[in-house]
Amino acid sequence: MEFLKALFSNGPLTFEQFEAAVKEQKMNIVNLADGGYVSKSKYDDTVNGLKGQVTELQGQITSRDGDLTSLREQLTAAQADAGKLGAVQQSLADLQTKYNTDKTDYENKLTRQAYEYMVRERANSLQFSSASAKKAFLQEAIGKDFKVDGESLLGYEDFVTKYKADDPGAFAAEKEPEGAPKGKPTVVLPSGGKPAPGKKYSLSELMMRHNENPDAPIAFDE
Repeated sequence: MEFLKALFSNGPLTFEQFEAAVKEQKMNIVNLADGGYVSKSKYDDTVNGLKGQVTELQGQITSRDGDLTSLREQLTAAQADAGKLGAVQQSLADLQTKYNTDKTDYENKLTRQAYEYMVRERANSLQFSSASAKKAFLQEAIGKDFKVDGESLLGYEDFVTKYKADDPGAFAAEKEPEGAPKGKPTVVLPSGGKPAPGKKYSLSELMMRHNENPDAPIAFDE
């Protein structure tokens, strides 16, 4: 919140003055509780990951262009020498095998990245006690290789439940909402907790008597 101090350099502000100052400074303030905010580091990681994929694809395209150029040269040579046709056919078969392997490897890589992203997104909804605790959780969760069913990770919720039971210290303590009841009230009976002989009064009767006469002693019996 240090970046907001400059707005209050001339003293306290009303909400309207604060709103005008924010617009003047071209600040963008969001409510983190809405869940719509994406941290710069997370955004940068996503962008860098996409850049890496583009670079890898460009490398594959360059390699394939070179392979195709070489294959065209071999075909041209085979037109003048029929004996070279067999070598060209073998080169074409080898190239097709290489492309199929590369395609499968790349698809598997994308599938793995999508899986890890799903695990990380779900882990972001949990409150960990530290960054190292979150890192350990992610490492174990990703290693479970949960089956992906559409947008679901089968078995993930059961894993989280067991993980919390096995290592509760990895998670931050949940705070009780303000105003939540602390428990049932305890009623202490007179005479050391043992009801004395005589007429018995219910709690509602005692409250009515106290409202009628605030100075009257509160006793459950006479």
